[in-house]
Order: sequence, then C-alpha cells, then structure tokens
Amino acid sequence: MNDNGLKILIYGSTDVGQTRDHNEDAISWDARLGLALLADGMGGHNAGEVASIMAVDSIKTSLADVVTPEIIASGIVDYSEAVVDAISFANSEINEQSLDNPEYAGMGTTLVLVLFLNHVVIYAHVGDSRIYRLRQSKLEQLTSDHSLVQEMIDNGYLSHEEAQESTSRNLITRALGISDEVEVDIAEQDTEIGDIYLLCSDGLTDLVTDQDINDVIIRYREDLDLASRTLIDMANQKGGTDNISIVLAAVYKAYSDGKDDDESTTLEIKMGED
Repeated sequence: MNDNGLKILIYGSTDVGQTRDHNEDAISWDARLGLALLADGMGGHNAGEVASIMAVDSIKTSLADVVTPEIIASGIVDYSEAVVDAISFANSEINEQSLDNPEYAGMGTTLVLVLFLNHVVIYAHVGDSRIYRLRQSKLEQLTSDHSLVQEMIDNGYLSHEEAQESTSRNLITRALGISDEVEVDIAEQDTEIGDIYLLCSDGLTDLVTDQDINDVIIRYREDLDLASRTLIDMANQKGGTDNISIVLAAVYKAYSDGKDDDESTTLEIKMGED
C-alpha cells in the first residue's frame, strides 16, 4: 500500500493450458511495493521456464532495494529509469546464462511490469505479453506488441482481423535474453480509484477477445481472483493452446481506520506432467 492512502490489490493465476506439458510463464508481485510482473518464456529443454523465472525474480529483487517509503519520499530516484535499469540487468543475466550453458542456448522471455507510486503507475514491456487498463467500464490496451504481425498491422499490410488468423502472430521482435542489450518500452500515467490493470500472456489474448475480457473483469471486479480464474477457464475452453497467465491489479482507497486486509493472494498454479 502506498503512503498516500491508496491500496493496491493484486491477484494472479497461471495455468499450463490444454496442449503444453509444462508451464514456461512466470508471475510475481508484491502489493506493498505496488509491483506486479509477468513473463512468458521461450526456448527448448524447458529453458523458457528458466528465463521467465530469472526475469521476474531479478527485477523484483532490484526494485525492492529502491522502492521504499524513505527513498520514495526523498525524490532522489527516477523510477522509470530504475525500472529500465532493472530490466536491462535481468536481460544481461539471462543472456549470460544462455551463452554459458548449451542447454539454455537461445532462451528468452517476454515481460510486462507495473509499478504503482503515489497516484502514478509506471508500466513497461518487452515482447507480446500485454497490459490493459479497465477504467469506468472501458478496457484499453496500453501496450503494443513487439511482434512481426503488429509491425505488419502498423504498416498497413494486415488488418486486425487478418492478424488473428495469421500463422506468424506469435513471432516476436523483442525479448529479454536474446542479445546483450534490450529495448524497453516504458510509460507512466495517473491512476484513478477503481482502475484495474491486467497483465497477461498471449495464451489469453490469442483465444479470448478484448470484449470478453472486458465483460469478465466488469462482472467480477469485486472478486478479481474469480475474474482471473474465469478468464483462464475461457481460454482453456477455446483450446488452451499455450500457457495462460494473468495478473490483475486494482487501485482502491485504503480503509479510513487503517486496518487493511491482506493485500496479496496466494499464487494459483496448474502444472502439467513432464
């Protein structure tokens, strides 16, 4: 919870899906830091799982050192810069592991991150995992996929409808770990009481429409744990062709008596059999 009286509630779920034998997604959060992360790994021999876990653990550790009430109050840290530095450091760690261990060669991961500070949220991404915001019953995609298909849409070669059917829709143009440097898209915006931010892997958005996502979050906005599980169930009912991961972060006003309930929930994971 931030010292300005805002409360961040965070819920997340990750699921192996219907066709994969292991889960290469990783999610993590710390509601008291106002931080949530999601990564979708790639690479053979379970290396994608290694990359995604390394990414979320490294970034969370890096930011925990600077996201403290004392440092925030001092105003000495540029937190957008701190986020980029943390992601760049994680990229270097993953890249080094890939180069030093033949079984991890070529591994990488997407990343989406939100960091709430006072009345602002900083959000960053690399790859085709996404961040959405629901505000006043309207869902808006905040990130633009770093993918071949998105580039074709941007250049007018494909419509959004054609992109959904493209066999190249999962070819990404940026990821952590695949080179010694990574380009991070980062932005910030003011938050409002009642905002809900969705972080998700493409295992959700490849199968569930934005309209369906909008409807589910609105319907279960008072029970975000149920919202996340409902969205995963919908993706599985439509084939579950990939791992499916969701983190929902909501901005609330803290209780006036200062007695907040637990701000973070247990992680729900459904694993497959290797």
